[in-house]
Amino acid sequence: MITFDYHSHNDRCGHAIGKLEDYVQQAVALGLTHFGMSDHGPAYWLEGDHAQPGIQMAVSELPSYVAEAVVLKERYADEIALTVGIEADFIEGHEETLAAWLAAHPFDYVLGSVHYALGHSVFNRRRWTEQRPERIFRDYYRQVILAAQSGLFDILSHLTVIDTYSPGIPEKLAAELYPEVAAAIAESGCIVELNTSCYRKQPLWNAPYPNLPMFMELIKRGVPLTFGSDCHAPGEIHFAHEKVEKLREKLGLVSEVQPYQVKRSQIMTFLVPPRGGG
Repeated sequence: MITFDYHSHNDRCGHAIGKLEDYVQQAVALGLTHFGMSDHGPAYWLEGDHAQPGIQMAVSELPSYVAEAVVLKERYADEIALTVGIEADFIEGHEETLAAWLAAHPFDYVLGSVHYALGHSVFNRRRWTEQRPERIFRDYYRQVILAAQSGLFDILSHLTVIDTYSPGIPEKLAAELYPEVAAAIAESGCIVELNTSCYRKQPLWNAPYPNLPMFMELIKRGVPLTFGSDCHAPGEIHFAHEKVEKLREKLGLVSEVQPYQVKRSQIMTFLVPPRGGG
């Protein structure tokens, strides 16, 4: 059973509802053993204190977020194992800036996300008629590889999110790009989350992020996997975990839960086959 969830947001980011402690209390009520607090970090690559209100927290708000998370971690220590995290965007050319503000705070883990390709959000639907799809896919996965290799992140978030509103990656292109991406991630030592937020956006999909072909490439290479609901309301914690359980059963995968040592702490992982495959 999946009793952990490492991807959550709260009202600080401007597009989630509920205070941080509301999420912690809901995680306890659900009987989770581990829960990660990981709101969207500031848009550190842009000028100004709050460059993207409604999307990310302000730079000035980060210390209070971390301080509150640390207090909650101690307050609820007898009920649940809480971890203090952050979701940080990978922005090529701004790695030193990100490294500096990550180092300034006592994070237990950092989620790394690629939210932009060719200068536009991965959720921008118009881009697919304005830009060549192959160029979009290539740029997105190029940045995923750079994020894995950067050493800045412990968990890579919602891989294949670029699929969400796309016309679909051509099979030949996926066959070219996916093995390279999975190999880079395996070499990096990063964990990959199985992110179920796609089921809120595309309820009929047959797999979470990452999609099934990428999922199998990661499995072949022994990449450690964890779970993240990417919740934006307390009621979304642990969202669609049963779909991940059914996928595991369908694929006949061993689901031994074990802690995995990342750069900063230990993260609960599962679906970890022996290394050396692929």
